[in-house]
Amino acid sequence: MRNKGLAWLLGITAVAVVLAVLVSRSSGPKSDPLAGQPVLPEAAKRLADIGRMALVHGDQKTTLVRESDKWSVEERGGYPADVTKVRQALLALADMRFVEPKTAQPQSYPRLQVEDAGGKDSKSTLVTLADDKGALLGEVIVGKHRADQLGGGEGGIYVRKSGNAQSWLAEGNLDLADTTAAWLDKKLVDLPVAQVKQAVLTQPDGTKVTLTRDKPEDKLSLVDMPKDKKLKYPSVLDDTAGVLGALQLDDVRPAKDFEFPKDGVTKAQFISFSGLTMAVELADKDGVSWARFSASGSGDAEKQATDLNTALSPWIYALSSAKAKTLRDKLDDLVEAAKPS
Repeated sequence: MRNKGLAWLLGITAVAVVLAVLVSRSSGPKSDPLAGQPVLPEAAKRLADIGRMALVHGDQKTTLVRESDKWSVEERGGYPADVTKVRQALLALADMRFVEPKTAQPQSYPRLQVEDAGGKDSKSTLVTLADDKGALLGEVIVGKHRADQLGGGEGGIYVRKSGNAQSWLAEGNLDLADTTAAWLDKKLVDLPVAQVKQAVLTQPDGTKVTLTRDKPEDKLSLVDMPKDKKLKYPSVLDDTAGVLGALQLDDVRPAKDFEFPKDGVTKAQFISFSGLTMAVELADKDGVSWARFSASGSGDAEKQATDLNTALSPWIYALSSAKAKTLRDKLDDLVEAAKPS
Protein backbone atom coordinates (compact mmCIF):
# COMPACT_ATOMS: atom_id res chain seq x y z
CA MET A 1 0.00 0.00 0.00
CA ARG A 2 2.81 2.36 0.90
CA ASN A 3 4.42 1.81 -2.55
CA LYS A 4 1.11 2.51 -4.35
CA GLY A 5 0.65 5.70 -2.31
CA LEU A 6 4.16 6.84 -3.11
CA ALA A 7 3.67 6.19 -6.82
CA TRP A 8 0.39 8.11 -6.77
CA LEU A 9 2.06 11.05 -5.03
CA LEU A 10 4.95 11.11 -7.50
CA GLY A 11 2.48 11.01 -10.39
CA ILE A 12 0.51 13.96 -8.99
CA THR A 13 3.76 15.89 -8.48
CA ALA A 14 4.89 15.28 -12.07
CA VAL A 15 1.55 16.45 -13.44
CA ALA A 16 1.76 19.57 -11.28
CA VAL A 17 5.23 20.36 -12.58
CA VAL A 18 4.12 19.99 -16.21
CA LEU A 19 1.08 22.19 -15.61
CA ALA A 20 3.25 24.80 -13.90
CA VAL A 21 5.60 24.91 -16.89
CA LEU A 22 2.70 25.23 -19.34
CA VAL A 23 1.10 27.99 -17.30
CA SER A 24 4.43 29.77 -17.03
CA ARG A 25 4.92 29.64 -20.80
CA SER A 26 1.44 30.84 -21.60
CA SER A 27 1.55 33.69 -19.12
CA GLY A 28 5.12 34.82 -19.94
CA PRO A 29 6.03 37.55 -22.48
CA LYS A 30 5.25 36.63 -26.06
CA SER A 31 7.82 36.96 -28.81
CA ASP A 32 7.33 40.12 -30.91
CA PRO A 33 6.01 39.29 -34.38
CA LEU A 34 8.80 41.40 -35.91
CA ALA A 35 11.54 39.22 -34.38
CA GLY A 36 13.41 37.43 -37.13
CA GLN A 37 11.99 39.69 -39.87
CA PRO A 38 14.20 41.87 -42.14
CA VAL A 39 14.73 45.41 -40.89
CA LEU A 40 14.45 46.66 -44.48
CA PRO A 41 12.17 44.12 -46.19
CA GLU A 42 11.66 45.99 -49.46
CA ALA A 43 15.37 46.66 -49.87
CA ALA A 44 16.11 43.02 -49.10
CA LYS A 45 13.72 41.92 -51.86
CA ARG A 46 14.94 44.50 -54.38
CA LEU A 47 18.63 44.69 -53.59
CA ALA A 48 19.59 44.83 -57.28
CA ASP A 49 17.25 47.82 -57.80
CA ILE A 50 18.93 50.07 -55.25
CA GLY A 51 20.35 53.06 -57.11
CA ARG A 52 20.83 55.55 -54.31
CA MET A 53 22.01 55.36 -50.71
CA ALA A 54 21.95 58.54 -48.62
CA LEU A 55 23.60 58.73 -45.21
CA VAL A 56 23.37 61.45 -42.58
CA HIS A 57 25.85 61.27 -39.70
CA GLY A 58 26.29 64.37 -37.56
CA ASP A 59 27.04 67.23 -39.95
CA GLN A 60 28.15 64.84 -42.69
CA LYS A 61 25.76 64.03 -45.53
CA THR A 62 26.83 61.47 -48.10
CA THR A 63 24.87 60.48 -51.18
CA LEU A 64 26.03 57.44 -53.15
CA VAL A 65 24.60 57.11 -56.63
CA ARG A 66 24.74 54.10 -58.96
CA GLU A 67 25.12 54.29 -62.72
CA SER A 68 25.29 50.82 -64.28
CA ASP A 69 27.72 48.95 -62.02
CA LYS A 70 29.61 52.07 -60.87
CA TRP A 71 28.95 54.14 -57.76
CA SER A 72 29.87 57.78 -57.22
CA VAL A 73 29.76 60.33 -54.40
CA GLU A 74 27.36 63.18 -55.15
CA GLU A 75 28.91 65.57 -52.60
CA ARG A 76 32.29 65.21 -54.32
CA GLY A 77 31.13 66.14 -57.78
CA GLY A 78 30.46 62.55 -58.79
CA TYR A 79 33.91 61.21 -57.93
CA PRO A 80 34.04 57.36 -57.94
CA ALA A 81 33.08 55.66 -54.69
CA ASP A 82 34.68 52.57 -53.22
CA VAL A 83 32.45 49.99 -54.90
CA THR A 84 33.47 47.18 -52.54
CA LYS A 85 32.59 49.26 -49.49
CA VAL A 86 29.23 50.26 -50.96
CA ARG A 87 28.29 46.70 -51.89
CA GLN A 88 29.28 45.37 -48.48
CA ALA A 89 27.12 48.02 -46.79
CA LEU A 90 24.10 47.25 -48.99
CA LEU A 91 24.39 43.50 -48.41
CA ALA A 92 24.68 44.05 -44.66
CA LEU A 93 21.64 46.36 -44.64
CA ALA A 94 19.60 43.81 -46.58
CA ASP A 95 20.67 41.02 -44.19
CA MET A 96 19.79 42.87 -40.96
CA ARG A 97 16.99 41.21 -38.97
CA PHE A 98 15.12 42.27 -35.86
CA VAL A 99 16.06 40.32 -32.73
CA GLU A 100 14.36 41.98 -29.77
CA PRO A 101 12.80 45.33 -28.88
CA LYS A 102 14.77 47.76 -26.74
CA THR A 103 13.94 51.17 -25.35
CA ALA A 104 11.10 53.32 -26.65
CA GLN A 105 12.10 56.27 -24.43
CA PRO A 106 13.74 59.16 -26.36
CA GLN A 107 15.92 60.08 -23.40
CA SER A 108 17.55 56.64 -23.65
CA TYR A 109 18.23 56.78 -27.40
CA PRO A 110 21.73 58.30 -27.08
CA ARG A 111 22.89 55.30 -25.03
CA LEU A 112 22.16 53.08 -28.05
CA GLN A 113 23.06 55.87 -30.53
CA VAL A 114 19.63 55.71 -32.20
CA GLU A 115 18.66 59.34 -31.66
CA ASP A 116 17.46 61.37 -34.65
CA ALA A 117 20.38 61.85 -37.03
CA GLY A 118 21.80 65.18 -38.14
CA GLY A 119 22.09 66.88 -34.77
CA LYS A 120 25.34 68.46 -33.64
CA ASP A 121 25.99 65.77 -31.03
CA SER A 122 24.19 62.92 -32.77
CA LYS A 123 26.19 59.72 -33.25
CA SER A 124 23.54 57.83 -35.18
CA THR A 125 23.43 57.36 -38.95
CA LEU A 126 20.23 57.77 -40.94
CA VAL A 127 20.30 55.49 -44.00
CA THR A 128 17.85 56.03 -46.85
CA LEU A 129 17.69 53.63 -49.80
CA ALA A 130 15.94 54.34 -53.09
CA ASP A 131 15.81 52.93 -56.59
CA ASP A 132 17.25 54.75 -59.60
CA LYS A 133 13.94 56.60 -60.08
CA GLY A 134 13.92 57.88 -56.50
CA ALA A 135 11.26 55.53 -55.11
CA LEU A 136 11.90 54.82 -51.43
CA LEU A 137 13.02 51.25 -50.67
CA GLY A 138 13.77 51.64 -46.99
CA GLU A 139 14.95 53.94 -44.22
CA VAL A 140 16.47 53.19 -40.84
CA ILE A 141 18.44 54.90 -38.08
CA VAL A 142 21.55 52.83 -37.38
CA GLY A 143 23.12 53.06 -33.95
CA LYS A 144 25.84 51.41 -31.94
CA HIS A 145 27.42 48.22 -33.22
CA ARG A 146 28.07 45.55 -30.64
CA ALA A 147 30.55 42.86 -31.67
CA ASP A 148 29.45 39.35 -30.65
CA GLN A 149 26.36 40.83 -28.99
CA LEU A 150 24.36 37.72 -29.86
CA GLY A 151 27.09 35.18 -29.11
CA GLY A 152 28.79 32.76 -31.46
CA GLY A 153 30.51 35.61 -33.27
CA GLU A 154 27.20 37.18 -34.34
CA GLY A 155 27.25 40.95 -34.31
CA GLY A 156 24.40 43.09 -33.03
CA ILE A 157 23.31 46.56 -34.13
CA TYR A 158 20.86 48.89 -32.44
CA VAL A 159 18.38 50.35 -34.91
CA ARG A 160 15.20 52.41 -34.99
CA LYS A 161 12.79 53.19 -37.79
CA SER A 162 12.32 56.91 -38.48
CA GLY A 163 9.18 58.21 -36.79
CA ASN A 164 8.88 55.09 -34.66
CA ALA A 165 9.58 55.31 -30.93
CA GLN A 166 10.57 51.66 -30.57
CA SER A 167 14.27 50.81 -30.90
CA TRP A 168 15.56 47.33 -31.59
CA LEU A 169 18.57 45.10 -31.34
CA ALA A 170 19.14 43.73 -34.84
CA GLU A 171 21.31 40.91 -36.07
CA GLY A 172 24.02 41.85 -38.53
CA ASN A 173 27.53 43.15 -39.12
CA LEU A 174 27.31 46.60 -40.67
CA ASP A 175 30.21 49.02 -41.17
CA LEU A 176 29.11 52.52 -42.17
CA ALA A 177 31.86 55.09 -42.65
CA ASP A 178 31.31 58.28 -40.64
CA THR A 179 32.66 60.76 -43.21
CA THR A 180 31.97 61.45 -46.86
CA ALA A 181 35.67 61.16 -47.74
CA ALA A 182 35.78 57.63 -46.34
CA TRP A 183 33.40 56.44 -49.10
CA LEU A 184 35.71 57.60 -51.90
CA ASP A 185 37.76 55.24 -54.04
CA LYS A 186 41.12 56.08 -52.47
CA LYS A 187 43.36 54.69 -55.23
CA LEU A 188 45.13 57.59 -56.94
CA VAL A 189 48.37 56.79 -58.82
CA ASP A 190 50.90 54.01 -58.61
CA LEU A 191 54.48 54.62 -59.72
CA PRO A 192 56.63 52.16 -57.72
CA VAL A 193 60.13 53.22 -56.81
CA ALA A 194 61.58 50.35 -58.88
CA GLN A 195 60.30 52.14 -62.00
CA VAL A 196 61.64 55.60 -61.14
CA LYS A 197 64.66 56.76 -63.13
CA GLN A 198 64.73 60.32 -61.84
CA ALA A 199 62.92 62.41 -59.25
CA VAL A 200 63.24 66.17 -58.88
CA LEU A 201 61.66 68.04 -55.96
CA THR A 202 61.55 71.84 -56.20
CA GLN A 203 60.44 73.84 -53.18
CA PRO A 204 58.71 77.26 -53.23
CA ASP A 205 62.01 78.98 -52.42
CA GLY A 206 63.61 77.46 -55.54
CA THR A 207 65.79 74.91 -53.74
CA LYS A 208 65.70 71.47 -55.27
CA VAL A 209 66.96 67.94 -54.82
CA THR A 210 67.51 65.54 -57.68
CA LEU A 211 67.64 61.76 -57.35
CA THR A 212 68.75 59.71 -60.33
CA ARG A 213 70.09 56.41 -61.66
CA ASP A 214 70.95 54.99 -65.08
CA LYS A 215 69.47 51.49 -64.83
CA PRO A 216 66.66 49.94 -62.77
CA GLU A 217 69.12 47.70 -60.93
CA ASP A 218 71.24 50.68 -59.86
CA LYS A 219 70.78 52.41 -56.55
CA LEU A 220 69.41 55.94 -56.59
CA SER A 221 71.98 58.63 -56.00
CA LEU A 222 71.66 62.21 -54.83
CA VAL A 223 72.96 64.71 -57.37
CA ASP A 224 75.44 67.19 -55.84
CA MET A 225 75.78 65.18 -52.64
CA PRO A 226 77.77 67.31 -50.16
CA LYS A 227 81.15 65.72 -49.38
CA ASP A 228 80.77 66.22 -45.64
CA LYS A 229 77.32 64.60 -45.52
CA LYS A 230 75.88 61.09 -45.58
CA LEU A 231 72.40 59.71 -46.15
CA LYS A 232 70.26 59.74 -43.01
CA TYR A 233 69.45 56.07 -43.51
CA PRO A 234 70.07 53.60 -46.37
CA SER A 235 66.57 53.69 -47.93
CA VAL A 236 65.88 57.42 -47.58
CA LEU A 237 66.22 58.09 -51.34
CA ASP A 238 63.95 55.15 -52.16
CA ASP A 239 61.36 56.52 -49.75
CA THR A 240 61.41 59.92 -51.46
CA ALA A 241 61.44 58.65 -55.04
CA GLY A 242 58.72 56.10 -54.23
CA VAL A 243 56.20 58.57 -52.79
CA LEU A 244 53.84 57.94 -55.75
CA GLY A 245 53.87 54.18 -55.22
CA ALA A 246 50.31 53.04 -54.42
CA LEU A 247 49.47 56.67 -53.57
CA GLN A 248 46.03 57.20 -52.04
CA LEU A 249 43.94 60.32 -51.67
CA ASP A 250 42.50 61.65 -48.43
CA ASP A 251 39.80 63.71 -50.13
CA VAL A 252 38.99 65.27 -53.48
CA ARG A 253 37.41 68.35 -55.05
CA PRO A 254 36.43 69.15 -58.66
CA ALA A 255 39.21 71.25 -60.20
CA LYS A 256 36.70 73.64 -61.80
CA ASP A 257 35.43 74.65 -58.35
CA PHE A 258 38.84 74.87 -56.67
CA GLU A 259 41.09 77.93 -56.62
CA PHE A 260 44.55 76.41 -56.40
CA PRO A 261 47.01 78.57 -54.41
CA LYS A 262 49.49 80.62 -56.41
CA ASP A 263 52.05 80.92 -53.61
CA GLY A 264 53.88 78.32 -51.59
CA VAL A 265 53.69 75.69 -54.32
CA THR A 266 56.02 72.70 -54.24
CA LYS A 267 56.68 71.04 -57.60
CA ALA A 268 57.78 67.45 -58.09
CA GLN A 269 58.64 65.51 -61.23
CA PHE A 270 59.05 61.75 -61.50
CA ILE A 271 60.42 60.14 -64.67
CA SER A 272 60.07 56.41 -65.19
CA PHE A 273 62.23 54.05 -67.23
CA SER A 274 59.22 53.46 -69.50
CA GLY A 275 59.15 57.12 -70.59
CA LEU A 276 56.30 58.28 -68.34
CA THR A 277 56.68 61.60 -66.54
CA MET A 278 54.42 62.46 -63.62
CA ALA A 279 54.32 66.09 -62.47
CA VAL A 280 52.84 67.11 -59.12
CA GLU A 281 52.06 70.55 -57.73
CA LEU A 282 51.39 70.71 -54.00
CA ALA A 283 50.13 73.60 -51.85
CA ASP A 284 48.31 74.07 -48.56
CA LYS A 285 44.85 75.57 -48.29
CA ASP A 286 42.68 75.74 -45.15
CA GLY A 287 45.12 73.47 -43.33
CA VAL A 288 45.02 70.73 -45.98
CA SER A 289 47.73 69.77 -48.49
CA TRP A 290 46.19 69.73 -51.97
CA ALA A 291 47.82 68.32 -55.09
CA ARG A 292 47.17 68.39 -58.81
CA PHE A 293 48.73 65.96 -61.25
CA SER A 294 49.66 65.91 -64.91
CA ALA A 295 51.34 63.27 -67.04
CA SER A 296 53.32 63.15 -70.25
CA GLY A 297 54.91 60.26 -72.04
CA SER A 298 56.77 59.07 -75.06
CA GLY A 299 56.77 55.75 -76.86
CA ASP A 300 54.90 53.04 -74.97
CA ALA A 301 54.05 55.53 -72.21
CA GLU A 302 52.19 57.98 -74.43
CA LYS A 303 48.80 56.26 -74.14
CA GLN A 304 49.34 55.71 -70.40
CA ALA A 305 49.95 59.43 -69.96
CA THR A 306 46.80 60.29 -71.93
CA ASP A 307 44.70 57.93 -69.81
CA LEU A 308 46.18 59.34 -66.61
CA ASN A 309 45.44 62.92 -67.63
CA THR A 310 41.87 62.00 -68.50
CA ALA A 311 41.38 60.48 -65.05
CA LEU A 312 43.38 62.96 -62.96
CA SER A 313 43.04 66.43 -64.51
CA PRO A 314 39.38 67.09 -63.52
CA TRP A 315 40.27 66.82 -59.83
CA ILE A 316 42.33 68.32 -57.02
CA TYR A 317 43.39 65.82 -54.37
CA ALA A 318 43.99 66.12 -50.63
CA LEU A 319 47.02 64.09 -49.56
CA SER A 320 47.98 62.77 -46.16
CA SER A 321 50.39 64.85 -44.10
CA ALA A 322 53.01 62.11 -44.38
CA LYS A 323 52.92 62.04 -48.20
CA ALA A 324 52.88 65.84 -48.39
CA LYS A 325 55.93 65.99 -46.13
CA THR A 326 57.82 63.57 -48.37
CA LEU A 327 57.05 65.64 -51.47
CA ARG A 328 58.53 68.60 -49.62
CA ASP A 329 61.82 66.83 -48.81
CA LYS A 330 64.81 69.15 -48.89
CA LEU A 331 68.50 68.31 -48.73
CA ASP A 332 68.53 68.45 -44.93
CA ASP A 333 65.71 65.89 -44.82
CA LEU A 334 67.84 63.41 -46.74
CA VAL A 335 71.36 63.86 -45.39
CA GLU A 336 73.16 64.51 -42.14
CA ALA A 337 76.69 65.29 -41.05
CA ALA A 338 79.09 62.42 -41.62
CA LYS A 339 80.84 61.12 -38.55
CA PRO A 340 84.56 61.91 -38.50
CA SER A 341 86.70 58.91 -39.30
